[in-house]
Amino acid sequence: SATFAQALAAASKLAIFGQFERSNSLPRGFATMYTLFSVLLAVRQATALSPELQAGVQGAMLLSAALPEHGPTPTPELKNKMAKAGSVVYTAYQLLQNAEGSVEEAQEKARTGTRLQGAASNLATGEMTLRRASALLQDGKRMKNLVTSSFQNSADPLGAPPEAPHSWDATDAMVRRASAKEHALHERITDMKSSLRRAGVSLMSVASEKTEKLSGGDPVMDKEEDAMVAFLSKY
Repeated sequence: SATFAQALAAASKLAIFGQFERSNSLPRGFATMYTLFSVLLAVRQATALSPELQAGVQGAMLLSAALPEHGPTPTPELKNKMAKAGSVVYTAYQLLQNAEGSVEEAQEKARTGTRLQGAASNLATGEMTLRRASALLQDGKRMKNLVTSSFQNSADPLGAPPEAPHSWDATDAMVRRASAKEHALHERITDMKSSLRRAGVSLMSVASEKTEKLSGGDPVMDKEEDAMVAFLSKY
């Protein structure tokens, strides 16, 4: 009937708009109950609850429940901080790749058995680079965790769960990759140190010599590291 159609249309509209208006202020269960109450009230005012009308109300409720609930998204400030954290982690990953290259070169020299001193020198370079990378990686992790914590704590506990951008998943993935590479390099360096010591190579003298050579510093690398330190001092 016309009355039934009007009631069903009113119920459907109320279910849809009620879902959106209250999705950020009520938990899902309460929002559904509130919508049901509102729908029944609207229908009650229009006509008696006939079996056909009850079926229509149930259909409106199912439509309301099927509508997706979108939680809050991070503020531009938090997005910017996460982007910077990702940049720090990526820089650390690049340093880890440089360290890996030095370690691989050291292993290649050690295989010949005649260039052990050169292998030790490459190993020392790789270890120093690894230390710098590890420090940057820890800073990047700390920055990322602070942003994530701030985002989670800013959400309404009674509302829909917060929704992080997909780009944040990429930062998490880079952290995992960098951490795995860092762990693997530590093990490779430790194993190679043991092998060189058994071969009679003095790693301490090699490390001292390498430190003296690097004390002047690579101007480009020093500039990049100083910029990174200045950037991290803000957090």
